[in-house]
Amino acid sequence: MKPMLLLGAVIALLAALAPFLSIYGQHIFVLVALYGAVALAWNILGGMAGQMSLGHALFVGAGAYLSTALYLKLGVSPWIGLVLAACLGGALGALMGYTVFRRKLSGVYFALVTLALAEMTLHIVSNVSALGAANGLAIPARPSLANLQFTSKLGYCYAALAVLTVAAIVIIVIHRTRLGYVFLAIRENERSAAALGIDVVQGKVIAAAISGALAALVGPIYANYVLFIDPESVFGITLSIDALLFSFVGGLGSLFGPLLGTVVLVPLTELLRGMLAGRLAGIHLIVYGVILVLVMRLAPRGLWGLLSDAIARRRA
Repeated sequence: MKPMLLLGAVIALLAALAPFLSIYGQHIFVLVALYGAVALAWNILGGMAGQMSLGHALFVGAGAYLSTALYLKLGVSPWIGLVLAACLGGALGALMGYTVFRRKLSGVYFALVTLALAEMTLHIVSNVSALGAANGLAIPARPSLANLQFTSKLGYCYAALAVLTVAAIVIIVIHRTRLGYVFLAIRENERSAAALGIDVVQGKVIAAAISGALAALVGPIYANYVLFIDPESVFGITLSIDALLFSFVGGLGSLFGPLLGTVVLVPLTELLRGMLAGRLAGIHLIVYGVILVLVMRLAPRGLWGLLSDAIARRRA
């Protein structure tokens, strides 16, 4: 099945399924969609272009704080904030990419720089009183479509699903255009790519900009869903690590592997937290580690690769 048709079928199925879920099930649905969108955004830079980022929380947090601050301080509609968040995320990604890549930093050095930027932003925001400092920002509950707030979780299901759909469509379009081959060439061998006439720095900057813009889209939706944000929740390293893990477990660089990893790991995490809350804190991190080791050992191409191989064998 063609990727766009497959995506349309999956989105239609999820949209039809959402109304029949329990309230807790719809909560899991929202988390899966939002984390899936972040994982797909990370996959553009980390999987397709091969630049391992440990700071994607920077973009999510920037989008969340920009939209929330504009709404609370100036009364700007969250819908406008959503667009501005994507622009800010793209600008931050391009600026970060140009600053780092033109100095030929890559691999572990790039990962450390992105981690440092996210942590630095966390501490800066934690000390800015206009942004609530460490106490964060609370959004008043005013359910209406204009405020990007809904009276039930079902509305948030569809809002999160819309962001996930945008991220997935961008991934598919990149895969089908020359840009996708540019990213692939850079990931496989930068020197060979440069020898073929590819502007490696420009390619990486574009990947960082697209990735940052898509990740920033998640911020306003998340902020209006929980009605509260603080520096640790949206800039913390946990979010960045989760995006990386979902992509690795699902299938690094694949079309929908990161989403598959999210579908498996997010419900599993919530289930473990519910069953073992107060008794074994952090058990989900241990489970993440075990799953990651097993996937890397038994399915180096991730769950998506495992699924693709199984389908190919069945067809044969």
